[in-house]
Amino acid sequence: MGLIWWILPAIAAVIGLMLLFAGFGKLAKLKAGSGFFRLVFGVGFLGLAGVVAFAGLNLQTYKRLTKERYAANIKFAALPGEDNAYALDMTLSDGTKLVQADGTQPVLRGNQFEVGAQVIKFKPMANMLGYDSIYRLDYIEGRMSRRFTTTEVTEATTNGISLAENPGLDVYTLAEKQGGRFGIDADYGSATYQPMGDKFEYVVNISQDALIARPTEGTKTLIQRQKYPGYSSVSTPVDTPDTDVPPGDLEGGQ
Repeated sequence: MGLIWWILPAIAAVIGLMLLFAGFGKLAKLKAGSGFFRLVFGVGFLGLAGVVAFAGLNLQTYKRLTKERYAANIKFAALPGEDNAYALDMTLSDGTKLVQADGTQPVLRGNQFEVGAQVIKFKPMANMLGYDSIYRLDYIEGRMSRRFTTTEVTEATTNGISLAENPGLDVYTLAEKQGGRFGIDADYGSATYQPMGDKFEYVVNISQDALIARPTEGTKTLIQRQKYPGYSSVSTPVDTPDTDVPPGDLEGGQ
């Protein structure tokens, strides 16, 4: 919450209290006129402090709902001689690179990827006061986009890698059982999926309740060229995606 929304009501409240005490002092000295006016202005300043404070909290609800935080950057590079096979270059929000146990980059197969997370969301009042939802990236997987039929339940395979371990106390399980006692509104899984291709790059953000994977401008052009051969963008390069990584916190969802 912006500091100004605490400072203004605090100043108004202090002035209001000073006027109230001064007014009571005048009344005690039997100075009804000056005491009455001080009481009126004191009540007015206290009312103003309340209005400003509640207005700030109200504005904060909109700001908190649209706040996004940077979670990861994902890049893909096609493996020579293999169809629908891509080396995964994933950088987490703390700068950690995702690698396998042997130190090599993971390989995902398919034409689509999905990244999922476990999310713990706080109740509206706690969220409004600055308690952002917390999350833990859970997995990333590759799969074929057209893997089911519309006529019957069918089986499909995916391939992927876990993004988290679970050492010590399992906070997510604790939230499921006792979350209501600690102001937790919900705990659930959130996932987002996008096309996977050579030189594709995505920025993954977490809002208050969901993961969002956005392609860079260069990747948008590459996706359009796959759908419509010959497509080109005048405003962005078509050969390499934009590699800029946004700052840690993003506000204002798109």
